[in-house]
Amino acid sequence: MKFIVNKYLSVLFVSALLLFVVIPASLISEQQSYSNSIEDDFQDLKRNLPSLKNLLFLDPSPSSNYDDRNGKKVLMVIVHHTESSTLKSTKDALNSRGISVQFIVDRDGSITLMVPLEKRAWHAGISYAKVQIGNTVKELQRLNDYSIGIEIVNTGLEPFPEEQMKSVKDLILYLMKRFRIRKDMIFSHAEVGAVVYNSAIEGYVMRKPDPHKLFDWELLEKNGVGLHIGDRISPKDAEQKMNEVLYKVGDKSEDILKLKKRLNNFFYKILPWNDKEGNVIFPDNNADYSDEFDENFAWVINQFSTRHLPKEIRKILPLKLEWEDILPEFLSECGDCVFNKFASLSDRIKLSLQPPFLNEADYKCLLSSLAQYKNNISSDTFVTLMYKVRLYHGSYLRYNLRSSLYMPFKLNVFTKLDVLKNEISSLESISSEKVLEVSSLINKFRPEILSDFQNFEKQWFQEFKDTWKQKFVPNMEKQMSWTVLHETILEHLERAKGEVLGKQETNFKGSFS
Repeated sequence: MKFIVNKYLSVLFVSALLLFVVIPASLISEQQSYSNSIEDDFQDLKRNLPSLKNLLFLDPSPSSNYDDRNGKKVLMVIVHHTESSTLKSTKDALNSRGISVQFIVDRDGSITLMVPLEKRAWHAGISYAKVQIGNTVKELQRLNDYSIGIEIVNTGLEPFPEEQMKSVKDLILYLMKRFRIRKDMIFSHAEVGAVVYNSAIEGYVMRKPDPHKLFDWELLEKNGVGLHIGDRISPKDAEQKMNEVLYKVGDKSEDILKLKKRLNNFFYKILPWNDKEGNVIFPDNNADYSDEFDENFAWVINQFSTRHLPKEIRKILPLKLEWEDILPEFLSECGDCVFNKFASLSDRIKLSLQPPFLNEADYKCLLSSLAQYKNNISSDTFVTLMYKVRLYHGSYLRYNLRSSLYMPFKLNVFTKLDVLKNEISSLESISSEKVLEVSSLINKFRPEILSDFQNFEKQWFQEFKDTWKQKFVPNMEKQMSWTVLHETILEHLERAKGEVLGKQETNFKGSFS
């Protein structure tokens, strides 16, 4: 793409009224009061969503996984995708990690209520949005205080089924009515999750990528949910405008500084959440921004692009790179090393316990136990593991490679080692001296293979870090330029927000006439 100077930068000076999210204090105080009972919430859902009545389910989270809002009012909805592939795995993950969300929407469109709506669920974590409450502009952090969270079952790479999106749309419309939430206060976790500096990879990351680029924001916008350019621009015009670059990584200008302020006024956090020393950076209001389009700002544009570019263009955006995406072929080398060390250990144990130190029957049991453990770390086992890794990766389950495949395998190696030691110790003809001798051999073997796994994991992460710095970030920076299309969309969003706020102001004044 070639660099083109924008002739229409006068649009940068949009009225501040159109840029801020304005929520009159009186509107907040007029929110309808509901019971804190999750059963009452569930009955209200069934009354107000009759078309989804047979798709509504109640499965309360442990009360220790959520708490009170401490007087904060619900102002927004935040949508997520789960990365887990099923409803059950999502609920299990939430409950086991001590976190929570008000709703989970499954692929078939079914909705599970898990936390009372007047309570604060723990789903947004480090998060940010700039809003105006009454006459005061506030930069809100920890948006759990002010939000309803919706998890949508999706691995992070696959399309969202039509029936699932319909339920998401109907649910958000219900929440907008119940809590008097405006259409412009529907956020993705990605855009409020804030950019952070990751010292491990020595670079910036978008803290959360959900819901991913295939989420159907267009459907929601057509039904009055969220702000999006939708079909107001043709695919041909969108593609042409996308090829007209206004600013790119490495550029410096006063106009880039103005753009940062516009995006912050719209609500985005421009500075990273933390600095390179790990100190929290907050707030952004009146921040001393640089005039450079740097790596951090590229991630801010990534946030904006994933949420607001037209669907056909969003499809080409880069995905979040994960450690699990780097297929560690050298895992087989680690396996060979562990296998060879166990073969040596096995020979020493057999030599130490051969008859007459054990009777014939117990010696056969010993050989059987050693053979069973050997199967856990055989070359065939590693080949099978790598096959499953590739299968998971190709089936959009890459986010589960570590938790569902690698870690269980690693733990199994150590668990079965304890089983082996217990089985040998329980042999009837073994002496106490031999029990101590064999236990000592096994205890020395354990840290050796632990070291092998740790070395493998260091290599694994180093490969990820190299790929991140050498391939992913440069590719992301090339795609995350600010184009005429981005400018067109931001202008539309600023006007649309102004219209929403204008209608709200009219309705507010009308109530006193």
